[in-house]
Amino acid sequence: MKKIVAFLCFATLMFGSCETIVDVDTPPHTPRLTLTYTLSNQVPITNYQKFFQARGLFVSTSQSVLELKNPEGRKDATVQVLDETGQVVEQFRSRARYGYNNNAGQQDSIYGHYVPTRNFAGEPGHTYTLRASAPGVEAVEATLTMPEGATIETASYVPSAPSSPYVRGTAGRLTCSILDNAATADYYVAYARVLDRSGQYWGRVRIDHNRNSGSGPEINLSRLQLSESSEMHSQYPFSDVIGNGQRISLSADIYTTYDGSYGAGGAYPEPGYIEVIVSSITSDAYKFNQSLNRYNDTDDNPFAEPAPLFSNLRLGYGIFGGATDVMYRIPL
Repeated sequence: MKKIVAFLCFATLMFGSCETIVDVDTPPHTPRLTLTYTLSNQVPITNYQKFFQARGLFVSTSQSVLELKNPEGRKDATVQVLDETGQVVEQFRSRARYGYNNNAGQQDSIYGHYVPTRNFAGEPGHTYTLRASAPGVEAVEATLTMPEGATIETASYVPSAPSSPYVRGTAGRLTCSILDNAATADYYVAYARVLDRSGQYWGRVRIDHNRNSGSGPEINLSRLQLSESSEMHSQYPFSDVIGNGQRISLSADIYTTYDGSYGAGGAYPEPGYIEVIVSSITSDAYKFNQSLNRYNDTDDNPFAEPAPLFSNLRLGYGIFGGATDVMYRIPL
């Protein structure tokens, strides 16, 4: 009983103090240019941009931690990628984001998304510098060296009955193994997609959470797992630090979803391949995605441990990352 009385007294004091007004000094803030962009060894044509939306260039401006409005992108930035000789190899223009009923060429003053204009693809082992500027803020810069591609030893897909009647594609078990290079520190992200019989993009691969795959929790950075190419907050990078030089395996229960126009009676073209994409990413991209996952895991909890985001932009915030993609096609 004494414990209960003590608890009630403490609760009364605690909730009674909720009405106390405390003046907090606003921390000083200098607006900085912020951006995210991932350079790939793939030519960034339209189909690539639609699938790898999380890699696209996004530009905004930082704001104070006490600012209540949602941050907005900006369309007035000048962004370039330069090679080792200082030559400009890529430039960007503002565009409307896919999914907002705007065509790809329309100028976008709200969302801050950009598309490349030269369709440049980075080369493994080569060094590139990103430079960006915009009115009212200092220019930013970051440099990276494109990683070498992964060695996919094998990949397989075993179909099974869908776990849900709403699955309109195929379902099954996807596995993949990578032979890791013991001489280097490597960082990987894995994706998968479906192609039609002619090799054109057909649809997406989704994790089947209705099945008990026995592979542990949904998000586990100690093992290689599938990431979602269109969502920045669904990137699950893997480091070979605990398996350097060993075989790295991916295994997941999946289902596929058609990403096109349906015909009469809901008909859709037949899928031809599942394509596994293993991306070797730069160490900075790995650190950024790890920090972003930790930040998202706080769920806006004010009592959570601080989860600052990693940045490699000098005089700004964000990430200039590199990804070298290797593909493995599995016939269906």
